[in-house]
Amino acid sequence: MKRIFVVVAGSLVGVALLALLGCASSMTTKDTRHADSGITSVVQASLAANDKVKAKEVNVQTREGVVYLTGVVDTEDARLEAARVAWRTEHVEGVVNDLTVGERTVGSWLDDVMISSKVKSKLIANSDIKPGDIDVGSSQGVVTLIGRVSSEKIKSEAESIARGTRGVKDVHNELLVGKANY
Repeated sequence: MKRIFVVVAGSLVGVALLALLGCASSMTTKDTRHADSGITSVVQASLAANDKVKAKEVNVQTREGVVYLTGVVDTEDARLEAARVAWRTEHVEGVVNDLTVGERTVGSWLDDVMISSKVKSKLIANSDIKPGDIDVGSSQGVVTLIGRVSSEKIKSEAESIARGTRGVKDVHNELLVGKANY
């Protein structure tokens, strides 16, 4: 039991470090990142207050006004309600609902944490990819790549890296290409 705790704690520290590395995108402005952070906070609070959605199992990320929902919910109604909540949030320009319906066990959650960490580590190791430009989420082995990269080649390379990672069942590549026009 002690060994499992050490592995879990180490994994969580690794994920936290990777998340910090991913905070500063070179492809979007500081104002956009700040606005996105505000949208994410509002959506998370709204989901937490909504009885139809178990918000603790929903990961919310926002990039350039588009809200990305990943994670697991109990029912199709909860999945649809989460998207409705995001759409009703001020300044949201789009919603990508990659929530899956099912049961999330501690084991599957740990698997997803490990998958996300492995993918992010591989992206960091690739000298062509700026790790802050790509956020990585995983739910039930399905990886979602979110962000903005400088070329189609890098977008394709990131997807290839994710697909080649052990445990990945599928990849949703939501990466945008080129500098934002604002």
